[in-house]
Amino acid sequence: MRRIPQTPRPAWRERCDEVGFSFYDLESEGGRPYWNETAAYAFTLPEIELLESATKELFDRCMDAVEHIVRQGRFDEFGIPGRYHELVRASWDDDDPTVYGRFDLAYDGGSGVKLLEFNADTPTSLVESAAAQWQWLDDLKAAGQLPAGTDQFNGLHELLIEQWEHVRQARWGLAPGALLHLASLHDSGDGALIVEDFDTVAYMAETVKAAGFEPKLVFMEDLRWDVDSQRFLDGDDVPVKQIFKLYPWEWMITEQFGGFLTVSRGTTQWVEPAWKLLLSNKQLLVVLWELFPDHPNLLPAFTTPDALAGRSYVSKPRLGREGANVTVFGADGAVEASATGAYGDEGFVHQERAAFADLPGKTAVIGSWIVGETPAGIDMRETSGPITGDLAEFVPHYIEETS
Repeated sequence: MRRIPQTPRPAWRERCDEVGFSFYDLESEGGRPYWNETAAYAFTLPEIELLESATKELFDRCMDAVEHIVRQGRFDEFGIPGRYHELVRASWDDDDPTVYGRFDLAYDGGSGVKLLEFNADTPTSLVESAAAQWQWLDDLKAAGQLPAGTDQFNGLHELLIEQWEHVRQARWGLAPGALLHLASLHDSGDGALIVEDFDTVAYMAETVKAAGFEPKLVFMEDLRWDVDSQRFLDGDDVPVKQIFKLYPWEWMITEQFGGFLTVSRGTTQWVEPAWKLLLSNKQLLVVLWELFPDHPNLLPAFTTPDALAGRSYVSKPRLGREGANVTVFGADGAVEASATGAYGDEGFVHQERAAFADLPGKTAVIGSWIVGETPAGIDMRETSGPITGDLAEFVPHYIEETS
């Protein structure tokens, strides 16, 4: 894996707009744009095959972990209230379908690929991964900046369509034209549209449409429970029978309408499903290490830091996002880096610090996508420090041609 300087496309903003990616100018480190095509990450084909294999292996072990947690009834460890235990259990036992997820991986530049966390419920960076970086690759090849045969580990678009079609036909038994709601949060209380979430859901709607659904974009704020019909309705009073939501389960079960989630199980089908509560929680890292100690793709992780004495480790809130409230400790126990945020009341897990590739001044985290059960591609986010937070930059990647 190499980080190679690149010349940005003259009209890169306009090109990003054309694929529905409009939040490229979100502020990142140093005030730079979030989308960074002044560089690219180049991988060899064996490296891509290594990442693909590790992603499939990690997904399989995560499925083993969910089965174990459900059978052993270990829901309390994940902070799931008792009234939702049966909802999660039924969702798993009924094999409620999943569409996608994103593993965050550390790669040391050799053979070491380690799981940092699994963004299993509401992963973002979808539109920039699936559409924007693929367009970037095509443009650079057309301009002669990359060889014509250069490829990218990116089957996200096609695999999403295939998976949604599988869900519609094989899992839900729905005819073409069936309505699918797609929901995101409109704002965080200030009235301003959360553009990143909206663009992500709008892109997902494109894949849903191609899979034979009739998509309807709505906002989470507009969903309501109708007492008379005993079901969820949208803002137009249309019943919500199937819905994709870019909104975390851990928020849903703490909100006022959360109690209706159990009642609505027979009338509303959610993607991602309720069993993803067990995978989007960093307590998963502890269970994985317990079940598969010394696994080559796992880092030691515990509920207390005692077992990591004498080693550098990272403390992460179980439900944290974008690096918030993460603390990095040195082998001597001293704090080497930390981030503020609104998480932590739910408790922490403590994970041995990962080794990353030696990239001067950069820490690069690989986001490895899974669609259904298939590794689907990667994205790259980089920072100048050890914590990948909300100021990380997205950098495209490609696979180097071999002679």
